Amino acid sequence: MVQGTFSPTSAGTAAPQDDDPGWLTLVEMCRARAAGEPDRRYFSFLENGVEESDSLTPAQVDLRARAIAVELLRVAKPGDRVLLNYGPGLDFVPAFFGALYAGMIAVPIPPVETGRDGAKTDRLEAVLASARPALFLSTTGVLEKLAGSEQVGRALAGVRQLATDTVDTAVAGEWREPDIDRDTVAYLQYSSGSTGLPKGVMLTHANVLDNLALIHTNGARGDLEEGQTPPPVVLWLPLFHDMGLVNAVFQPLYAGFEATLMPPLAFVQHPFNWLRAISDRGDAISVAPNFAYELCVRRISEEQIAKLDLSGWRLAAVGAEPVRPETLERFAEKFAPAGFRRATFFPCYGLAESTVMVSGGPAPEEPVIRSFDAAALVAGRVRPATEGARARQLVGCGQIQPSLTLRIVDPATGEPCADDAIGEVYVSGYSVGSGYWDAPAITEETFRARLPQDPDLVFLRTGDLGFLYDGQLFITGRRKDVIILDGLNYYPHDIEATVSGSHPALRQDRCAAFSVDDGGQEKLVVLAEVQRRHPVVRGPVAEGAELPRNSVRAGELEAAIRRAVTAEHGVRVSEVGLLRPGVLPYTSSAKIKRAECRERWSAGTFDADHLA
Repeated sequence: MVQGTFSPTSAGTAAPQDDDPGWLTLVEMCRARAAGEPDRRYFSFLENGVEESDSLTPAQVDLRARAIAVELLRVAKPGDRVLLNYGPGLDFVPAFFGALYAGMIAVPIPPVETGRDGAKTDRLEAVLASARPALFLSTTGVLEKLAGSEQVGRALAGVRQLATDTVDTAVAGEWREPDIDRDTVAYLQYSSGSTGLPKGVMLTHANVLDNLALIHTNGARGDLEEGQTPPPVVLWLPLFHDMGLVNAVFQPLYAGFEATLMPPLAFVQHPFNWLRAISDRGDAISVAPNFAYELCVRRISEEQIAKLDLSGWRLAAVGAEPVRPETLERFAEKFAPAGFRRATFFPCYGLAESTVMVSGGPAPEEPVIRSFDAAALVAGRVRPATEGARARQLVGCGQIQPSLTLRIVDPATGEPCADDAIGEVYVSGYSVGSGYWDAPAITEETFRARLPQDPDLVFLRTGDLGFLYDGQLFITGRRKDVIILDGLNYYPHDIEATVSGSHPALRQDRCAAFSVDDGGQEKLVVLAEVQRRHPVVRGPVAEGAELPRNSVRAGELEAAIRRAVTAEHGVRVSEVGLLRPGVLPYTSSAKIKRAECRERWSAGTFDADHLA
């Protein structure tokens, strides 16, 4: 087993690493790239996923950031929070750095949605109440659209609004360097809220720079010659998301490679756009959640594969959600004719509370997939699978670098687990944020854990369960989401994966598994969305009655779900809810809100209009 060690002088203060460029802040990093490579196109944007519609050089980012900072300081002061409300595009990049250039704290948020039913402001209001920002930044078009919403107007009362695309760059010369250092908070990364209200992680310049070094070290393949430019990154992830922000905005400037970006919708509607952009660039790297690779397997045709050359895809990082071995295998097999190599996969693990990455690699080795005894896992123990026993395959999420200390801890006792036990993942290191904004109690509980064998360290309680095996970190699930039945632990994402494949009429990856207390014991509930083209027939059907085309009986679906879950996990599903497409609640980063599902099911608020 591998556990890194370090001895920080104080929590949150970074120590230098090998190949450290010496930047103390993200402002220094951006300014250095603008001075060293002013005219190199670092960022390009494919508006429709195919054609380039915009680009930025470091000099352009720096010029616009300085001008934006000057305008921000006319109406607010250093340390104030600045909300960034941007859709897909490159306007976000100079706006984010503009906040940092002003010595303010950037707060990226998902763009506020407006529609026929009005604006959706619940998340905006939650972040406003937490961050108490002085400014709300966006583009002219977006602000004009939001101006027509009374809900948005009420929510933003007292918050100044600025369209950064109209800022005159002539004022950039008035900019003066802010009084910031490595321990200054750079931005607040708000959680997606999958397990409750969103919380803003405070990330300092030092936290981010240390994590960028960690990512660079974990992903280094050792195949670049001195002076050779690293391959570009191709991404469709939203920039307000931690994985998108770090990999699409910071890492290119840190490591010196270019970024090709496209809207998330350009990928979701046409997954081929993503792989074609990678193919077109020859050599490339990319980062995406597990579902993206699964979507490519399901939606990209053999004719489209024939048009791809993925032999130059250097690194395909997989993270942000459970990494499934079957997805890796299916993707590698399907895209092998296009030159994709299995060793390109780079499973990794991280969370916003530790900037983004905790573990990954080493590259360029094949992913580590191990089979474990399924019965032992639900009992909280780790044992290799033996012949004839029910097995569960897990993907290793990478190695632990020496800049981090990782421990597996019994969440009930706070004591380190035995080597063969599953426990909560505790992390200590320079990438770990300083806490949640304006939330001292939960900060103390989450970011200030201590262990008797490490008296000089403070640990982040990640809330994730896992174990170390063969030098790799394996994640089994979220502690808050664990389903406990008859004293055994079941992980909802495993049950949900089984449900998704139990019947062809069900929507892939659109289900939720959780437990409810019936007054005597916990029972398992499964909610699943049914494809629109398969009308669900409930109740008895008269003999000879004509059924809708492609219809499926509710009893057939429920039985298929129950059989599959019992066969795969040895547990009984007590209740099944069959829902229309789009009913289940998801976060802005496509994570199922299981807690909300449980609350709504228990309260009976999934009514007839929601049923399939």
